Amino acid sequence: MLELETLRDENLHLRRPFLRLLFEAAAELGGSVEVETRFGHLGQYVDAEGTRRPIFGTALSLNSDAAAAIAADKDYTARLLQRHGLPAPDGQLIVSPAFRKSLGLKDARAATRLPDTQSALRFAASVGFPVYTKPNKGSEGAGISRAETKAELTADIKHLLKTHSHARVEQAIPGRDYRVLVLDGEVALAYERLPFTVTGDGTTPLSGLLAEALQGLSRERRGCKLSADDPRIARHLAAQGLTPQDTPAKGAAIPLLPSANVSTGGTIRDVTRQLPPEVHSLAHAAAASIGLTLAGVDILSPDLESGTEGAVILEVNSAPGLDGYASAGPREWDHARQIVIKMLDR
Repeated sequence: MLELETLRDENLHLRRPFLRLLFEAAAELGGSVEVETRFGHLGQYVDAEGTRRPIFGTALSLNSDAAAAIAADKDYTARLLQRHGLPAPDGQLIVSPAFRKSLGLKDARAATRLPDTQSALRFAASVGFPVYTKPNKGSEGAGISRAETKAELTADIKHLLKTHSHARVEQAIPGRDYRVLVLDGEVALAYERLPFTVTGDGTTPLSGLLAEALQGLSRERRGCKLSADDPRIARHLAAQGLTPQDTPAKGAAIPLLPSANVSTGGTIRDVTRQLPPEVHSLAHAAAASIGLTLAGVDILSPDLESGTEGAVILEVNSAPGLDGYASAGPREWDHARQIVIKMLDR
């Protein structure tokens, strides 16, 4: 039987940041938060009147099921954004052999039309390398890899389709990585995401710097999607002409991943107050095109603080996490708490 417990102040320090934010926001509104005792992933918010609202992960029941389902599908999202005249990267959806076989038992003709690895290779040849391979449904940077060659792409697809039925191979877009959070049609916060990086001290090899950095992420309850033997790290180092045995010079900053997701060790820089009106309009349009009340709009741009020229909407998340942002400092924590209060007070 599922057991729920009310979050209390005495054991709150053991919880992940988002649950602590929920506790503080609920308390300010005169309500409470109950979570299942084992993982704290499922729960409910009980407002001051006793009305209960379900919580699942970072989803607080703000978005419709249909809108959330669309946002969870990266290929549908990209094509829907493009249909609305919004900039989104081109890509190729592919399916696993297991999914093709399963569909073939029901509709052999449809199964033969499903895109496969060769479709992805043709797409990559048409747009040029590098390209990214990612699960068509997934979050927190899990499973995303960057291929510089046909051989790397083939290996990435083979590896990913062992555990996922659908994947998307996507054109690589240069630019800086931004997350813009939209709530009720307005930009609530925005930050630039910087990739997982270590800084040389002149004596410690990259393998040692990586181990220290991963320990730090573990203490912060971040980086659960990373390990020292993650092949993406070795590949990204190799692309820079480096190996884990190399010792970077003192002060040299070495990025370890091509992506800048906070859940894979990235850091943030708050730009909420620096974005011009046209960026607000772009983020709002992205959320509205999918029908989302709450959305984390991921944008690649040469410089989003200067405007939307060259900006591309990479993904739209229906349940954006606040852990990384809130953990950046006291000011960010208070800002995140105020946002959660708005989410609950509706």
